[in-house]
Amino acid sequence: MRVVKLGDVARESRLKWTKSKQDVPIVGLEHLIPDEIRFDAYDINTDNTFSKRFVKGQVLFGRRRAYQRKAAIAEFDGICSGDITVIEAIEGKMVSELLPFIIQTPVFFDYANRGSAGSLSPRVKWEHLLDYEFELPSLEEQKVLADKLWAAYRLKEAYKKLLVATDEMVKSQFIEMFKDLPVNGTISD
Repeated sequence: MRVVKLGDVARESRLKWTKSKQDVPIVGLEHLIPDEIRFDAYDINTDNTFSKRFVKGQVLFGRRRAYQRKAAIAEFDGICSGDITVIEAIEGKMVSELLPFIIQTPVFFDYANRGSAGSLSPRVKWEHLLDYEFELPSLEEQKVLADKLWAAYRLKEAYKKLLVATDEMVKSQFIEMFKDLPVNGTISD
């Protein structure tokens, strides 16, 4: 394993949206969920000044108030707020599927917060993030690691869905079992 800087294996994407925004997904900071590696919320056809373009597979990092820990992989193309830094892996240096997991680490967010500037609405610049150092295995090992991390993520999401379904089942069983009990404490015939 070797120590690399983020700027050696990833870059900030500075693509601009120049076409009509009609029916294009628009992502603001409010759509990114703290500590979640995926997001599916966005707006369409809203009035805004956003012009930063992102494409599927890039990581959207909330550079404003980085302490909120908002960063997620884009699963569709769209436009995002200027308060979001769009980061992509450099092909041949880093497996793109691993990048979101590196960005989501507590150590990365701690580093980002140390570089934030501003009092009411601190922001971190890419120039600070590109110096973030971390250990990175070979490309082959990165692919294996990314596959394992995504498998674990899918398992976690399946368990979350199972817990929600189980909770709903318990609620419906409770209602069914006690539906005939009086509400005010008296039993009627």
